[in-house]
Amino acid sequence: MEEKKDSDTTPDVDIESIMRDVRAEVLAKKSARIQNSPLASGVGGRRFPPAFYDHLYQAGLTFDVSTVELHVTKIPIPIIGTIIESFRQKFHQLVLFYVNKLAAEQTQVNENLLSALSILSQELEQMPDWKDNQPSVR
Repeated sequence: MEEKKDSDTTPDVDIESIMRDVRAEVLAKKSARIQNSPLASGVGGRRFPPAFYDHLYQAGLTFDVSTVELHVTKIPIPIIGTIIESFRQKFHQLVLFYVNKLAAEQTQVNENLLSALSILSQELEQMPDWKDNQPSVR
């Protein structure tokens, strides 16, 4: 008797297609929350390897996450501890002011690069294949 393998009865599942749909839905939800979002409307295609679209998707999720919060630990020394904490807090606030300023500029750069890559990938996906347009050599 012949055994039937599971692969013979299992329908073919296009994982890339499913992931493209999931990524598009996640990015659509995120871009609805963000004004002027550079997130790609197309997060998949056939022209580039799946890793390209995965990196584009990951960049779309994290392009605007770049702020640093203030965190100063308490010093358990009675009178001097509060003075030191106050000094440390003011110093940390000064540092965070400049770090967050740089982070905002980097976020703008990330947004512009992500927009450019998204537009480029969408335009290239709509172009016909280069190989199909070449005359055949005899």
